Amino acid sequence: MHLEEAKNAHRRNVLVQWGVVIGALLALAAILVACAPIEAPAGSAMATETATAAPAEATEAVAEEVATEAPAEEVAMVGDPERGGYIFAMTTGCGCHFNRDLGAPAGGNKFEGPFGVINVPNITSDPETGIGTWSETDIVNALRLGVRPDGSQLHPIMPYMAWSALSDQDAYDLAAALKMVPPVANAVPASELASPPAAFAPANPPPAIAPAEGAERGAYIVAVANCGRCHTPRGENGAPDMSRMLAGAPLQDTIAPNLTPHESSNLSFLTEEQVASFLLTGIYDDGTPVEGPMKGIIDNGTSRLTEADALAIAQYLKSLPPVASE
Repeated sequence: MHLEEAKNAHRRNVLVQWGVVIGALLALAAILVACAPIEAPAGSAMATETATAAPAEATEAVAEEVATEAPAEEVAMVGDPERGGYIFAMTTGCGCHFNRDLGAPAGGNKFEGPFGVINVPNITSDPETGIGTWSETDIVNALRLGVRPDGSQLHPIMPYMAWSALSDQDAYDLAAALKMVPPVANAVPASELASPPAAFAPANPPPAIAPAEGAERGAYIVAVANCGRCHTPRGENGAPDMSRMLAGAPLQDTIAPNLTPHESSNLSFLTEEQVASFLLTGIYDDGTPVEGPMKGIIDNGTSRLTEADALAIAQYLKSLPPVASE
């Protein structure tokens, strides 16, 4: 499919997707095979010290309205649930929380391994069994720090390594959107871990404002989408090998391809526009549709991005140091 055709199709999709945030959230949450589980939680009130995040008319309107009420440093951060639906797509969703029987992110899925048993929690707005009593700040601290409102650590840590990069406004917008998810009662038993989860401390403080454009914007999206969880190979200890970041890795019964511009990678033969078109449509340049785990990521995530953000991702990937595929 040519880029112009993809753009026209994408414009139609965008007009629909911004209409109903809750519907978008539930659709996005469905069946993201490669998604690592997050558990919901977090901390204490946070004061705003800076301006809002990436450009969005709705977010700017909220910030402008709040600014008229009190000095910026005294106003609590306010999330925009409509814009949060877009951030939800950017992060490729919370599919591990999706309960197929209940048709909602009501938790109940189980993951077992050397770490023990993780029972994925309910993240609907149900006040008894979900996160209905959590504040936006509680949810932000869960996303970025991996802690519950009582300060206890969640497990696993990997999702928070990605979401710790969320800017202040993006994190609050996402939290506001999650609070709009309709309540579904589903009591999930506590996880049974082999040992207490290690405390998580972000390597870098989160940005107050997300990058707005270009390769820097693409790097931000790739980070919060946690693309490395599938595309970065791991060492013997199971940790990502950052010397080979995004150079491709085994994934289930297939291979997550090399995303660097090395000559051994298919990406090296594509233009930025072709990469962006693929992220928006799920159609390769030869007309072949995407299959496997990436189909879910595109259907429920990247296909909902703006053309500018899809192109920013492509610009970032093309700017990476080339690393040979193994």
